[in-house]
Amino acid sequence: MLSNLSGFFAKKNEDGKKKPSPFETIIIFIILGVMIVLAGSYLAKPDDAMETGKTSGISTSGTQSASNSPIDGYELITDLEKRLSELLSKVEGAGAVSVMIYADSSSEQVPAYNNVQDTRNDERETGRSSEISETREVALSGNENPVILKVLVPQIRGVVVVAEGADDILIKEQLNKAVCTLLGIPEHRVHVLKHK
Repeated sequence: MLSNLSGFFAKKNEDGKKKPSPFETIIIFIILGVMIVLAGSYLAKPDDAMETGKTSGISTSGTQSASNSPIDGYELITDLEKRLSELLSKVEGAGAVSVMIYADSSSEQVPAYNNVQDTRNDERETGRSSEISETREVALSGNENPVILKVLVPQIRGVVVVAEGADDILIKEQLNKAVCTLLGIPEHRVHVLKHK
């Protein structure tokens, strides 16, 4: 197929052999690229679309599907502690690391609203008056569950990190800065301790 396609564009050179011009070569590569992209999207699994909706961070946004249960603040913090412990233990010289995060007790879900505006006009002898009323209703999905726009994670109040290598000042400082950077909290809310 490629030889037929290139034969369509190609011109004969002095030796009688067909040789495509640079422009024709670019067109062939573009056509091949489009074919590869289309084949890749056709062969992609339909489950990939579902996996992109999963969250890996501590905050989520977008609509919540009917199969997902509401996100609990405790679960978010527990998952964050686990992930932070794994990450900090990879710091050279830190050794085994445990993390505890103190936060507000629950997360807050922000639902989507439908605003409905109703205008009523009255014409009386004294003049014309209009009354505008606006109602705000929670938007519901097909299964009567509210559509959740985003989930606000609990406010982090403090973090304690216990690490084997925390007796080294440089490692202690690296752990402290890493926690502050990842969680977006000031240094005075993070305390790094040596593991016994």
